[in-house]
Amino acid sequence: MNKFYFSLMLFCFFNIQAQTKMHYDANFKASQSNNIVQDKNFYLFTAIQNDPKVTELLEVNPVFKSLLKSKNEEIENSLKHCKDNSACLVKAYSISEDNIAKIGVELENSLKKSSAFKRLVTENLRPSGKYENFKELSDEKYLSACWRLCAAGMNRILSVYGLGESPQYRTMDSISYDVSTDYYRGALWMWSDMLHHKKPTKNKLFFQPSLDFSLSLLYMNHRDEAARYEPLELMENQKPRTEINSINFKDYDYPAILILGNGPENYRDTLSALGKLNLQLGALEFQQKKAPFIIVSGGHAHPFRTPFAEAVQMKKELIQRYHIPEERIIIDPYARHTTTNLRNATRLMLAYNIPIDRPSLVVTNSMHSQYTGANSFAERCLEELGYLPAVIKKRLNSTILEFQPKIESLHQNPFDPLDP
Repeated sequence: MNKFYFSLMLFCFFNIQAQTKMHYDANFKASQSNNIVQDKNFYLFTAIQNDPKVTELLEVNPVFKSLLKSKNEEIENSLKHCKDNSACLVKAYSISEDNIAKIGVELENSLKKSSAFKRLVTENLRPSGKYENFKELSDEKYLSACWRLCAAGMNRILSVYGLGESPQYRTMDSISYDVSTDYYRGALWMWSDMLHHKKPTKNKLFFQPSLDFSLSLLYMNHRDEAARYEPLELMENQKPRTEINSINFKDYDYPAILILGNGPENYRDTLSALGKLNLQLGALEFQQKKAPFIIVSGGHAHPFRTPFAEAVQMKKELIQRYHIPEERIIIDPYARHTTTNLRNATRLMLAYNIPIDRPSLVVTNSMHSQYTGANSFAERCLEELGYLPAVIKKRLNSTILEFQPKIESLHQNPFDPLDP
């Protein structure tokens, strides 16, 4: 199991004080920054930045002021002495385990003392659903767990997109540059210099230097996949989003049909042979009126930095070849793995008020379907996400499974910043 998720799950397990009701509110309007990648990976920071009282308290807190001062001094020193040493430069932005723990404790103490921090948790973070896997924790431990997740996510981005360390899926998600070149070392230094000396800072929050540099690394590496199609509900998914209001889901056996992707491995083809098969299998179920909507799922995953989002190409094929109305096709152009195919489909269903209180269908070729229905897939979800995004129910045939969406799918995963 991923070391971070294992330790965080233990933290959550031993700090559950009482079983509480679900706090996610489907009508809640989430906080926004001017950076969608930040909002999707680090909602905690966006929520803080949008809360003037919490921001003020963090800026005057002596513990956080001291940590920010030390961080800025470390960055300043790295700019003076680490121009030709990328590891030294990037390390200045990382957050040590000791400081992660220290900040967690201070956030817990701040919540105990301040109603503003209490409201941040109860009136923003919890109803947003962004940290749904922590919902059973006390407010203090919940806030600490959110921080620990975000801090570990930033450190992960620094390691992968700053130092070139291997991500979980090297062939899809790696850094875009050769870290050994003078060009790359120079680019890192100049970006750090710009952020530290030239970019105006609206506030003095302890996490800001590491956050700004982490987001800049993703931007430098052309890794804005998490934001490319937003706002989905006003663009690619506008027609089905409107159509949902006229649907009586009780007239159908299932709320939705999720068709899994199977990306090509070259830069010529937009769909693979098995990807096309998956579409035909899903189209057959839709034509039999098993469900009112098809969800197609697949991002810019195969091959490395492909210009095509698989879900977009799947939608085109369904319309052109199978004459399925655009208003009945919902796309998820972000998923990079089977785990997030199910997770992202659940998120869309929740966002668009498609029922999740009964199973939907997941359709794919027989080999992929066998894998999706195996215990090893559930184990992979727990290892990579920290929770099950859905429960696989009955198998209908070799290519079709029932899946029951789970609310935990709303939980952010900054360890996979291209599709958090």
